[in-house]
Amino acid sequence: MAVKEKLKGVYAITPEKFDEDKLFTDISSCLSGGITVFQIRYKQKVSHSKLEYFKKIVDLIHSQDAICFFNDSPKIAQIIAADGVHLGQKDDVHSQVRKEYPNLLTGITCKDSLQLAKTAVDEKADYVSFGAFNKSHTKLEAKKITSKKLNQITAFQFTKKVIIGGINQSNFIEVSRLNFDMIAICNAIFAASDVEQAVNFFVKHFNFE
Repeated sequence: MAVKEKLKGVYAITPEKFDEDKLFTDISSCLSGGITVFQIRYKQKVSHSKLEYFKKIVDLIHSQDAICFFNDSPKIAQIIAADGVHLGQKDDVHSQVRKEYPNLLTGITCKDSLQLAKTAVDEKADYVSFGAFNKSHTKLEAKKITSKKLNQITAFQFTKKVIIGGINQSNFIEVSRLNFDMIAICNAIFAASDVEQAVNFFVKHFNFE
């Protein structure tokens, strides 16, 4: 299966603050439970020790034929052998990243904007990300998508698309019915009291049709 064809299902985004041993164990649980798409979200300066740690995380993910993105920095993504980079609107210009790092998949944050999504598609993004679906504990400043906008976004079919923001077990089935290619989750997995149970719930109820 081509790497891009794996962009489907629960998209596990790691918390920015973490215990290294616990995160490694939690990602192992995600892989055992059937999650195949990950993003390492880390906004701080990446030290040499963290770089080596992230390489181990990517190796773990690849060992189970899953794929991994790194947020914001295509340079770090390439160094740790990630499959792609996720870019926000304030990060490196996507078209330039495409030229300098042609081997990396790219995902773009589009908030609730179809115009940003169309621009990303024109620049050959591999997926576009919309949010926030609900109040987010990860990005407190993120605004919730209105019902009108959400209806327009669900009809957007020009590339793979992700929904993110405040998604948990109480609203996941509702979100799954919207037929996004991927549903991004952070706290509801990595802050769960039982990570294995959370992963099993989300994978079981994802609509793969």
